[in-house]
Amino acid sequence: MRIKSRLFVLAALLVTCFLAAGLTHGDIQQVKTFPEDVGKILKNSCFDCHTTDAKGEDAKAALNFDIWMDYKITKKIGQLAKISEVLGEGLMPPEKYLGHKPDRTLSGDQIKLVREWTRKETEKLMK
Repeated sequence: MRIKSRLFVLAALLVTCFLAAGLTHGDIQQVKTFPEDVGKILKNSCFDCHTTDAKGEDAKAALNFDIWMDYKITKKIGQLAKISEVLGEGLMPPEKYLGHKPDRTLSGDQIKLVREWTRKETEKLMK
């Protein structure tokens, strides 16, 4: 009985810590899904439009990072190519969005990092 009580208290403490840190279930899942440095960039500049809770239906229909792990390998490879393409062409984040949230603009180094990740991830998926 003591062990069950301690485990319950520990679980409650962990949940409280996550809530206090302002992390949602989606945030916790993303930490496991993407490399930390890439995940931070995606969270800052992409998640507002490309996650389940986003308002824009078209953007999340095109790419939804919350269900990234549910995508089939072929879809992931296609999405990785598209991510690299739109970043390379400077199409994402879109100017309209950046007009409201200029702090979400990606630097050249951030673009390079995400594009490098897309290349490596594609290679890994194709093996």
